[in-house]
Amino acid sequence: MSKNFSLDSAMYSVILLMAFTIPLSTAAASFAVALGAILIISYSIKTKNSPQFDLNILEVLAVYLVCQIFIAASSWNPIISFREVFGEFHRFFPLIFVITFIKKREQLCGVLILSLFAFLINDLAGIIQYFFLDEPRAFGFSHTPTFYGSFMLIQLPTLIFIAQLDFLTPNWKVLAIFTAFLTLICLILSMTRGAWLAFIGVAIIFVAIQKNYRKIAVKIFAGLAIIFLIAALISPKIQDRIATITDKNFQSNTERVLMWKSAAEIFKDYPLCGVGQKMFFKAYNEQYISPEAKEKPGVIGRGHTQPHNNLLNAASEGGIIGLASFIGLYSYFFWKFFTQLKRENNFSFGAGMTGLLILAGLQLEGLTDTNMIQVPIMREFWLLTGILIAAETILKKKIS
Repeated sequence: MSKNFSLDSAMYSVILLMAFTIPLSTAAASFAVALGAILIISYSIKTKNSPQFDLNILEVLAVYLVCQIFIAASSWNPIISFREVFGEFHRFFPLIFVITFIKKREQLCGVLILSLFAFLINDLAGIIQYFFLDEPRAFGFSHTPTFYGSFMLIQLPTLIFIAQLDFLTPNWKVLAIFTAFLTLICLILSMTRGAWLAFIGVAIIFVAIQKNYRKIAVKIFAGLAIIFLIAALISPKIQDRIATITDKNFQSNTERVLMWKSAAEIFKDYPLCGVGQKMFFKAYNEQYISPEAKEKPGVIGRGHTQPHNNLLNAASEGGIIGLASFIGLYSYFFWKFFTQLKRENNFSFGAGMTGLLILAGLQLEGLTDTNMIQVPIMREFWLLTGILIAAETILKKKIS
């Protein structure tokens, strides 16, 4: 490290790279995360000094990871489970990087603008796929349309937050509003029913919390509902997806119910530590799969790898310890965002509200899909969590 080297400046560049690449490229985002870790380790060894991390958040993450290590040690296959624990450990890096190195208003502005561009590209990719490439469901740069729906639940509150920041120029605000409109379209085009229902839940939560803006919020959401109904009337695909939500005979629904029952059986048989991280696919497909299941290994490839429910995934793979640590981790950030929201009561859509709605959206969709173990989704969530936590302090400063 040269004498002129600035860790703060280098890490800001890394964070900018993460903000742009996480929604678009898993490989590029992995490079950015690894580069940031190498820079911090090299700097700490060279200077015999460590950055000033947020010890409270580190303690929460440490407790969670200790629980995961304990579970992995008793796993059906400890090697695979420990590999997953390491993978989850490095997914926290975007959070740690941001809350440690984003301290100035222009830094916050830069990260949000690059995120805005990434969101816009992700939206345009989904629209092109659906309208020009004749894909049945938009998926953008995500692995599946289901996870694309999760990304839309993350993007939308973030874009609204960007659009009302007073230190951005009108052009940036207009672009954020335009991108938010595209995100709503892509949420519909993803055809992800769980994401649709989660969006409704998020809207209800916002209206319930934000009393001062309740009337205008109700009008906005009513308008969005009308737009969705018009789209449904025009598109037979959307009509079909809506009809399947309550169809007990729809195969996707029946298979989910069977997986949920099997996950509950696994939890019953392994109540303390479950079967271990990444072991649901083995336990379900080889031992606990229902005779009534039609989606089996050989029919849909290697079989289902998760039970399409965050809580049941944590319970079956981690037992009581896994379920408690999962609930505890995200309850901490729910509490953190909610208290931040209370302190920002002069803002209709401050950082606290944004974080609360992102987390609520992901967890609501996580009742029908296991989205909280998907690498790009979690990297984006933790990156934005860091940005929104840092934003409270930064926005209070009169100068950057």
